[in-house]
Amino acid sequence: MAKQRPLAVAIRGFMKRHSTRKRATAPGKVGRTRKTARDEGYATNHPLPDSEPNGRAAVSAWFKSHRRFIEIAGLLLIIAIGLLVRLEDLRDWRQHPQRAFYKGQPLLTTFDGYYYLSLARDLVEGTYQPVNRMRAVPDYPKRPWPPPLLSVLAAGVARATGFSLNWIGAVLPAVLGLLLAIPLYGLGRFYGGPVMGFTSSLTGLLSFYYVYRSSLGWFDTDCMNVTWATGAAWCFLMFGTCSTRRRYWYLAAGMLTFLLFLWWWDQTPQVATLVTMVPLLVALIFFYRPAKREGLTFLAIVTALTILVLAWKGVDLPARIISDAVHRYTYISKEATGYFPNMGLTISEQERPGLSEIIAKTTDSLPVFLVSCLGLGLLFIRRPKTSLFLSVPLVLGIFSFLFAKRFLIFLAPMTALGTGFVASVLWKYRARSRVFIAVVPLFVVLVAWPSFSKDMKKNFWPKEPPYLIAGMDMAARKTAPNGVIWAWWDHGYPINYWARRATINDGSVHNPERSVYNGIPLATHDERLAANFMRFYVARGLTGIHRFYNAIGKGADKGLPLIKRILAAGPEGAHNILKGVHFRANGTCTTGDDWLEFFYPRYVRPIYLFLDWRLTFTNYWWFWLGTWDPILHDGVHPFYRALYGVRLSNGIARNANGFEADMKKAIASFQGRRFLLKRSAVYTEDSVKEFARGPGNINLEVYAPADFAAIEDDAIAESVFNKLFIRHQPDRYFSLIADRVPSFQIWRVDGDRLE
Repeated sequence: MAKQRPLAVAIRGFMKRHSTRKRATAPGKVGRTRKTARDEGYATNHPLPDSEPNGRAAVSAWFKSHRRFIEIAGLLLIIAIGLLVRLEDLRDWRQHPQRAFYKGQPLLTTFDGYYYLSLARDLVEGTYQPVNRMRAVPDYPKRPWPPPLLSVLAAGVARATGFSLNWIGAVLPAVLGLLLAIPLYGLGRFYGGPVMGFTSSLTGLLSFYYVYRSSLGWFDTDCMNVTWATGAAWCFLMFGTCSTRRRYWYLAAGMLTFLLFLWWWDQTPQVATLVTMVPLLVALIFFYRPAKREGLTFLAIVTALTILVLAWKGVDLPARIISDAVHRYTYISKEATGYFPNMGLTISEQERPGLSEIIAKTTDSLPVFLVSCLGLGLLFIRRPKTSLFLSVPLVLGIFSFLFAKRFLIFLAPMTALGTGFVASVLWKYRARSRVFIAVVPLFVVLVAWPSFSKDMKKNFWPKEPPYLIAGMDMAARKTAPNGVIWAWWDHGYPINYWARRATINDGSVHNPERSVYNGIPLATHDERLAANFMRFYVARGLTGIHRFYNAIGKGADKGLPLIKRILAAGPEGAHNILKGVHFRANGTCTTGDDWLEFFYPRYVRPIYLFLDWRLTFTNYWWFWLGTWDPILHDGVHPFYRALYGVRLSNGIARNANGFEADMKKAIASFQGRRFLLKRSAVYTEDSVKEFARGPGNINLEVYAPADFAAIEDDAIAESVFNKLFIRHQPDRYFSLIADRVPSFQIWRVDGDRLE
């Protein structure tokens, strides 16, 4: 006997048989209502019953059949807009060549760019050797192998086109920065369709801080770091969500992106690994569900590759990656460690921006910023699992709120995707009202316009102006080919490139300890100590100083003051000091005479001191580092204000910027502040005239031949930097070989030598 059907099934069957919506389709018509077709978002080849005119259906069909062409054309238009805002500064540069060109060649807008440009020149000239004797003298770091991808690209373009490396370094980052549009379009298209893809690509390329770090002259890795990160997220997203064998092509693309990212971000491979591997882990943990045999094959391949990598790089590779990430977190969080300060405190891009600055450097509009945050929130709510692939760029973007403005570049894709998601939501309402067909393009223009307008008005000028490059070029002509130029670390790479001379510190090796030693000769009041310290350091370096610390069994808190005493005393005085020091067995240095020669070596590469305009306004940090006390964990922040265009008349000094001083009455005023002068003096090339001393604690010194002056406190007034740069006081330790104050000076350094 047949089973009785359940009541629900019976009722459903009855309603299906007697439903009034079940109607035969008339000949020549499509069995679909107008509303259904509109909700599906595409047109059919047949007109809807008594509704759509043939013209509109034909237009819809045309758009459908040419969809790929339209998407490519739209993306190319967005890329053209991105290129426009990145190269428009060239117009201003040509109008003011004295600010952007040196001998007809464009300059870079970042210090670090000259590192990659130097390596590119080595590749072009065939001088790319394993050890780089131009950097971190005398510790000499190895050149990376393989050479950084950015340098390889620049060298390849130079060989293929014959263009100068200076022009390639200026233009190439603006071109590479446009590639962010591709992964942004892919992510946007996945989450919200082509409308979201177009909107995200456009607003991402226009994000102000990203434009800044991927624009004309920014020859650094930032122009592609965001692209690699978002590209990996998109590839592994598609790998995780695709259910066919095609997903392995996305996996291969993601792994290729990972390898290129490692090659690109050569100085931080551990960070590149974390950024790209997190989306892959998300795909494997939450999405990848293959058939049993397919999964076992995949697992076997992954296991074999993991074993090979660990055998090649060491089984402690995961621990090293985590350790490096912790170290970099310490740097960006500006936590103090050990005897020396955190260098993140001294670097402008490591400053934590306020909310207003974040808005200004992303969307440049509070309403647009709020819309992007709303859209991003909706995206994570409506796509909770797939949004996990965006977790790394999101976390890096949040770091800009917590730690440093340099992470603002990672807010570019996040605000872009948020804005794009809102556009895609609005676009879906076109099925209810045709008004939204016009509303959405208007919305895209409104959210993109503030950034576009700001991008077109901005001017990004080279960090090293032509008059400083002229000093480096002069150093190439007036210093020995094997000479070492002692300069503050931000000039390290430019001097390597333009002067082709060695340096002791630069943007890669400027750790806290090295930077403290870099600043000591500038900040000390003792010319003998300054010269002897430079000579000792160029011969022994960071490795030698650590060797001395180990030999006396002390850290920098005890060892550094002792080093200063030894070098300030000269060879004879140092001999007596060393007699009272107890040394452990330490290799080749076994006696006091050995250690005396250690501090006063017989031969050292020629040394030159490069002083310049930039030191006059970065003094707050380099003087602080140069006076750093490892015991107190602090240095001296000086008061120093450089004054330009200062004219003298009957004891009155003034300039066009509101500075005025009556040196006879020992009174000065500047920027709304009034100073009682302790000392004031006017220097010429061969004389000095001092005025009456007052009761204050501020000094005024004027170098009349250059119309240059400074108001300063006692600490920096008596520094070697000030004695040389303003007073022009040569002695047995420093000989002037080039003078363009207030732009630059070059001094030859002659320390004490053993007989």
